[in-house]
Amino acid sequence: MSNEQLLEAALAMPLTERVSLAQELWDSITKDEPTSPSEDPQEVIAMAQRRDAELAAGAVVPCTHEQVMSEARRAIQCA
Repeated sequence: MSNEQLLEAALAMPLTERVSLAQELWDSITKDEPTSPSEDPQEVIAMAQRRDAELAAGAVVPCTHEQVMSEARRAIQCA
């Protein structure tokens, strides 16, 4: 089955099944990578607050979802 056929079949699935599939695929990609720099919830919250403050102050420029996905595809040589 080609990627296009697989995508078409996946998109035809009910939402809950698509979410479950997406989670399983993501888990398979990240199983050897930490999902966050720390398992301590307080550190994760503090990092999120710092990043939010950077965005609010204009210290960083946000990227659109399309920009992030395009860069990710380029990084793994899918585009």
